Formats: sequence, structure tokens, C-alpha cells
Amino acid sequence: MKDCRFPHYSAAQEDAVQSCFVSRMPMRKVTGQAHDSTIRSGREPGFVISKVPLAKLKLGKDGEIENYYNPKSDTLLYNALKARLAEFGGSGEKAFPPDKPFYKPTASGEAGPLVKKVKIIEKSTFSPPIRGKCGTTKKQAVVRIDVFKPENDGYYFVPIYVSDTVKPELPNKACVAFKNASEWKEMQEADFLFSVYPNDLLRIKAKKDIKFTVSNKDSSLPKEILRNDVLVYYNSANIHTASILVLLHDNSYRLEGLGIKTLLSLEKYTVDPLGNCSKVGKEPRQRFR
Repeated sequence: MKDCRFPHYSAAQEDAVQSCFVSRMPMRKVTGQAHDSTIRSGREPGFVISKVPLAKLKLGKDGEIENYYNPKSDTLLYNALKARLAEFGGSGEKAFPPDKPFYKPTASGEAGPLVKKVKIIEKSTFSPPIRGKCGTTKKQAVVRIDVFKPENDGYYFVPIYVSDTVKPELPNKACVAFKNASEWKEMQEADFLFSVYPNDLLRIKAKKDIKFTVSNKDSSLPKEILRNDVLVYYNSANIHTASILVLLHDNSYRLEGLGIKTLLSLEKYTVDPLGNCSKVGKEPRQRFR
């Protein structure tokens, strides 16, 4: 006879007990800024140009200042900044502390104007225009993703930002991996399936096993597990790779970079406080206004 781990239960009763399923509350509250407060130039398509404090500068492996915009426009300034960074191991925080002002060098050798910020250029997957055509800001947190499934074309998601919640219409452009927002795919309302907020429960089915990695590196659990049909909690989205980060219900394992387009099935579930899971059907797309 099988030994029971719980003496007050028979072996049959113990076998009938199901594993605990952790119930999480979806995060549907809209918080945060609609945009970053820093205004950035939009004159370079696919990039944003912004002014940053000198302390944020650093040297790259090639010995040049990372993301410095147009160093040829003022080589005296650029070379002086680069020399100061090299002197302090490439760290802007060490090279340009608040108590040591940096002055622009001049051809005569005299100190020029005080320099507090310089321009950098960064690649931007999505930068909404503001103030007409004057500049852009970086979009802030994704409130939710709206999942679509065009016929015979797999799954897509449209990111919904805080800034979108105050607009009369929701965006319909779905992320395409490694493409600028201007190249994203336009979705039709008829193909909308459901919205997904952080901690919403999803069931994913894949053509082949997907590798999950252990969340806690110090855990005694196996470092990796394989699954092709599993319930997961949605955590966040990456618009650059058109992928999502998901977690197992107990947060023991995670999968970062799950591309949803080629999944066999992507379904949304609800879970009650006791851990009972129920499939959600096709939903109407909810506006914020």
C-alpha cells in the first residue's frame, strides 16, 4: 500500500487532490505619464535626438562616445569630452561630477561657455509626433496589448499606451518584429480577439516544445523546462521583437521573447480566487472614453 504524506487522508483521497494554481489579479489600472517629458528631435527617421547631461555619456568599446550626435559639428568639444571620459575609465558620472563644471574648449585655448548637456541619437521603434512636426517624445508604459488574428495570417498584437487612453480612437497598427512603426501591419476590427493586461491568464499551444527558464537563478529547480501547451500569466510586451514575456502561475519559470504570430493557439482565460480556470471567448474591444 502507498504511504500517505498526509496521515489524515487515504491514498485515494491524496491522489484526487489537485495541485494548487496561483490566482493573480489582472492589472487594469491606467497609470503613468502619457509621454516622456524630454522633447526629442524627429528629423532623423527611425531615430530620436535628445539632449542629455554629460554624466550620462560613456565611451564604447571602440573608444568613441556612445550615440554622440554629429561629432564633426564641433570636433574641439567632442575630442575634449572624449579625452575626459578616457581619463576616468569611460564613465560619465566620474568624469563630469556636479562639483566640477566643464567648459567648452576654444581654438585660442581659453575656456569657452559652460557645457551641461550634449546631443545624443538613439534608434526608436516608435516615437509619436508632438507640437506639429517640431519633435517627438518616447512613448511610455504599455497599458495592455490588443490581440488580433487575421484569417490565415497568425496572431498579432497592438500595443496600447497611456497616451492612447485619452484619444477618441484606439490604434490599429500591430507590431512587426524589427520593423519601424511606419511598417507595422494595419489590423481590422473584425479580427480582434481580446485585450490582455499584465497578470491576465493565457493558454498557449505551440507547434513544438518551447523552452522556459527558471526565474530564480539560485533555485534548485531544473534550469530549463519544455512545454508546448501551457497556461501562463502575461507580464509585458516588447514592440521591437513583437514578442511577450510570460510566467508560469507560480513564477517558477519564465519565457521572455515569446513570438505569438506562429502559435497554434492563443486563448485568454480567467481564474477565480480558488484557482479554477475558465476560457474567455471573443471580446468586444473596449475603449477608454
